[in-house]
Amino acid sequence: MRLDERYNIENMRNRAQEMVFEAIEKVIEKGGDMCACEECVLDLAAYTLNHVKPGYYTSLLAPLSPRPENEKKMRVEIELALASGMKKLKSHPHHA
Repeated sequence: MRLDERYNIENMRNRAQEMVFEAIEKVIEKGGDMCACEECVLDLAAYTLNHVKPGYYTSLLAPLSPRPENEKKMRVEIELALASGMKKLKSHPHHA
């Protein structure tokens, strides 16, 4: 039997993913020279997530009481990976 058939794995979340998506939303809102097509945004999200440490949690209360030192470190990692990903994506976009 598959794990997702035995357990409610939808309760598992990745704080890094949430923060990356928030950061990308801010970049899109600011505008600028980043392409905001679906392919580019997903490429940027995948690149960024592959370059930051994941932060999984299973408690529904975890987002309500994040550890400030972990959040700050994760934000720095995300900013660096996001900047690198945007530079790489700009020079080598995957769409025509």
